[in-house]
Amino acid sequence: MAKYFIIYFLSSIAIFALPKESVLENDIYVGDTVHYQIELTESHESNLDVTEGDIYYDDTIPSFKIFNVIKEKSKLKTSIIFFKPGDYTIPVTWTTKDDATKSTLTIKVKSQLLGNETDIEDIEPPIKFSGPYFFRLLIVILITSINIYLLYALYLYWKSKPKVVDALWEKQPVLEEKTKRLHNLETYLQSDKISEKKLAFKISEYLKEAFSKKLGQNLLGKTDSEFLAELFDRTHIEDSILRELRIYFRNTKYDDNLTEISKEKAAAIWEKIKQDFEL
Repeated sequence: MAKYFIIYFLSSIAIFALPKESVLENDIYVGDTVHYQIELTESHESNLDVTEGDIYYDDTIPSFKIFNVIKEKSKLKTSIIFFKPGDYTIPVTWTTKDDATKSTLTIKVKSQLLGNETDIEDIEPPIKFSGPYFFRLLIVILITSINIYLLYALYLYWKSKPKVVDALWEKQPVLEEKTKRLHNLETYLQSDKISEKKLAFKISEYLKEAFSKKLGQNLLGKTDSEFLAELFDRTHIEDSILRELRIYFRNTKYDDNLTEISKEKAAAIWEKIKQDFEL
């Protein structure tokens, strides 16, 4: 009878035997790296596994992190760093006769804070420099002032230095065609003898050049009628003004008009066209 009792007792120990779990560290605090290991002791235990990465017990910050996992057939090692104090069980699992089993080892994590710490007080800066600090400040201000003065003097020297122009490489300034035509027209208005026909051609050329710039389109190749029709379609100039200019061009440019007009009359014609066309 005693023999059977001993056999039953040994069988019960085998059935309820647990894996060997251990933590190398004794006192564990928040921020410490803990080395955990587990080893299966029975042949019917298998599939040893652990959840790796950040482990959350709430939705704010992770409670701890599992990393550096080393797995063997019946043994597992890993490192753990805790972010909060408390009692924790590691999410390690294995299979015992087709049943899932979890680790029951409790790791107690302590906090370095004792609970009687005071709030951090604002430290006011010194009201004024004194001693070596004041002397250093004066040196910094003096060096900065000297550098600014040297830079300004260098700028004035560079600005006053005459520039050497290389005739072979320096580009000559080029006037815009619009400016040249306007200059040509205004110079002609100062002539002693002004041909009304020639004046009309110069005004026509300048208007086409000016509105080519404004409208972003080359209007120089258009006839007077086509040019004025373009202005009617694309500007706010009144139709009566465009019609009046069309008649003026037709009567002065396209016949045997040899009429000469005075400077005053020529200037009046040009001033009126400038006002009508907002030039």
